Amino acid sequence: MKINKIADVFRTTGQPTVTYVERKSGDYEKKLSGYLDECGQICLVTGPSKTGKTTLYKRVLGNRGEIPLVVQCTVDRKCEEIWRVALEQVNFERISRRSNSEAVGTAMEAGADVEFGWHWLAKITGKLSASASESEAEDVVKERILSRPSPDLLIPILRDTNYVLVIEDFHYLDDKEKRVLFQQWKRFVDSEISIIILGTSHRAVDIANSNKDLIGRVSQIDIGRWSNEDLSKICRQGFEYLGYKAYSNIINTICTESVGLPIIVQQVCLQLFNNENIFLVNIAKKKEKKFDNRNCEDAFYEVASEKYSQLETYYQTLIRGPREKNRKYKTYELVIGCFSVDPISFSLTRKEIDERLDKVCVNSKSRPPAASINSTLGALKKFQDKRDFNLLEWRPSEDTLYIVEPTFLFYVRWRRKAEKGVGVQLDFLSELLLMIRDDNDKSKDPAIKGDGD
Repeated sequence: MKINKIADVFRTTGQPTVTYVERKSGDYEKKLSGYLDECGQICLVTGPSKTGKTTLYKRVLGNRGEIPLVVQCTVDRKCEEIWRVALEQVNFERISRRSNSEAVGTAMEAGADVEFGWHWLAKITGKLSASASESEAEDVVKERILSRPSPDLLIPILRDTNYVLVIEDFHYLDDKEKRVLFQQWKRFVDSEISIIILGTSHRAVDIANSNKDLIGRVSQIDIGRWSNEDLSKICRQGFEYLGYKAYSNIINTICTESVGLPIIVQQVCLQLFNNENIFLVNIAKKKEKKFDNRNCEDAFYEVASEKYSQLETYYQTLIRGPREKNRKYKTYELVIGCFSVDPISFSLTRKEIDERLDKVCVNSKSRPPAASINSTLGALKKFQDKRDFNLLEWRPSEDTLYIVEPTFLFYVRWRRKAEKGVGVQLDFLSELLLMIRDDNDKSKDPAIKGDGD
């Protein structure tokens, strides 16, 4: 039976089916599967958040008939807890024996008839003596194993069953814990067991390369943001499956504004139908409904305001900046506002910031002086660090300002709804000009002195 629920076609959570796209003609899937075939590889999958790292490994493992044993990292998670969390998830009723497993020591003493379970794991790891009662309950044996978790306890499971260890959000771990993990992962390498590590940064690569024992055993896939060509396949596959005509100009608009993130493409396409009160379709019938640019703008706004509204707090914090009451210019808001000016960009050089400010500030009184802009850019890191978030990064050596979180760029551009017949960019500029006028009136107050940036 064919899918007829729009939300099952444009999936915003979970694993997409109809709209799953193999990027670069399946290059990433082939690479990850190949690395897993090389026994004893640490497979690093890096890239910005929401670019499909989880979707990638789930697709690959699903095709290989393997089960992910997932541990998510947090800032305060310790190595021992990682092994405990992984062991707690093991369900011996789900797993099957690896077809390529070879008998190694006591691990395969029972041959093809081996029965996996906590008794089996306890015996081959020395947690249960030969003289121990076989009638001892499985949960008791499990509790004994979990009392002292270690990577050695996972090795037989990963070697002899179809489980694969996956470490998500590796970038959150403290650097000290990362180094300890890489030292312990050598045991997996020596036992010819491959594992998958996901992170948003290349920090894992740096630490791995500092460990001489892992040279030649670390394979990286840096997936990055999606190209418009690959994003467009999500739209086309979904629209065509549902029987709706896919118009190239609309697809290009959706893909361009989705800042290289497949999840935003999925969310926007779903929102287009939701805004028309279309939730179910008859797959057999062709539809002539035509979405236009105004439909897209409405969908962008709805997605930004409903799915990413939590970014508003960070946005408001950033535009206020430090010492808000003492500043003559709204420099922080103007600098961030430069990213709302077309063409869309994740980075702006100092020169480009000036060029975009010239478009926003129609007179010299509203435009912050160079000293104010430079001060704002220089203070960004310290200002964000104090508030425990990192959305903008100024790199003096490159003379460039970056938005490091793609969803924030989308939110900045679409947090407001444009009035009918007025593009969102012009609407944004109008709002800024009103804000600047009011701010200039306040600046006449003698109590407000100096820039304060």
